[in-house]
Amino acid sequence: MPAEQGRNFVAEFEIYDVLDHGSSVDFELRLKVINYSGRDLKEASFALSAPLPFPARDAVNYRGSFSNVSIPDRKLLDLQGDFSAPKAEYQRWQRGALPNLVVTFLDESGRERHERVELHHPLMPFSKGAPFSTLLSKGAIR
Repeated sequence: MPAEQGRNFVAEFEIYDVLDHGSSVDFELRLKVINYSGRDLKEASFALSAPLPFPARDAVNYRGSFSNVSIPDRKLLDLQGDFSAPKAEYQRWQRGALPNLVVTFLDESGRERHERVELHHPLMPFSKGAPFSTLLSKGAIR
């Protein structure tokens, strides 16, 4: 059964180990993703992209993705990797804007789908626990 309110994918995220390169920044991105799509995903990818709408030239300024990801329906997956983004966009995130994370996968008919992942700041640093696990067990996230 697909998610209520259209939230098929939800994730908490942390950005750390940021290196400033002038017009861009490199960083580690850690996600805790929950799949509410109603189907098991296989060979999906998660990638950052410019906020929508965006000029096509801006899409090349983002580097990094999580590829060949499998995540069963209603399960939590922890992902961590190296990413790069324009410095101006990173500064927006520091002021409270959320990154634009997109999951790409093949649907039941074999068509490529792109869906936005609903992002949230963690309730507590990941190193101090798994807040999604707590919320899931208490039924706060569906």
